[in-house]
Amino acid sequence: MPVRALSRLKRNRRRLHERIALLALVAACLALVCADGNAQLSGSVSAVSDYRYRGVSLSGNDPALQAAVNYDDPRGFYGGVFLSSVRFAFTSGREAQAVPFAGYAWRLPSGDSGELGIDYSAFTRTHIYDHAEAYWGFTSGNVNGRLHYAPRYFGIGGKSVYAELNAAQPLSERVRAIAHIGVLHAQSRNFYEGSGGRAVFDGRIGVGIDVDPFNVELSWVGLSARSAYAFTGEGRRNGVVVTLMRLF
Repeated sequence: MPVRALSRLKRNRRRLHERIALLALVAACLALVCADGNAQLSGSVSAVSDYRYRGVSLSGNDPALQAAVNYDDPRGFYGGVFLSSVRFAFTSGREAQAVPFAGYAWRLPSGDSGELGIDYSAFTRTHIYDHAEAYWGFTSGNVNGRLHYAPRYFGIGGKSVYAELNAAQPLSERVRAIAHIGVLHAQSRNFYEGSGGRAVFDGRIGVGIDVDPFNVELSWVGLSARSAYAFTGEGRRNGVVVTLMRLF
């Protein structure tokens, strides 16, 4: 079989497997929603001054609109979808990102909890960046963390592992301090061009305020390598992000 035909066949199979995974996630979410009348369904709509994904701007340092729907089953299953507007440096105009997810959470005798889940990030135009991830997480008091694994991260052709740790400390009845740190390791030389190493770190620190019916968050976001994601262009690497969220 010619090399081009073989390469095309592999790409088609990979895309087929990814679309099957996406459909499975959507089906799982729908099944969960219909499974139990005692389940909790919640959601949010928000506006952000800059959509930062793992420290990187996916909105060209411009504002973005976002929405989310979440389902929690009393037996521990959960699912939902996250939506956001995005803008890459090499495309004209905006597109959308959809991230359906599903998982299972359980509580330990200590009161802490663990979880296992999968998600799929899909873009409406730039499909080369579509990718699936599996994750394991925990929650202990005001601290939670996750370890993510992707077999083909953001179209770079290599595997990736992303670890994150998050904390939220109440300062008063309506005010809380928030912090996040994450590190990404991916198997791609091009991904790390200009990063000075084999890992990219990101961090966030800020404050959240509940002003009924909205939640307002002001945070500073930093990234260790400007060129970690080549498709974001030469925008600001670090900066302040403001989020206005309405829960329902």
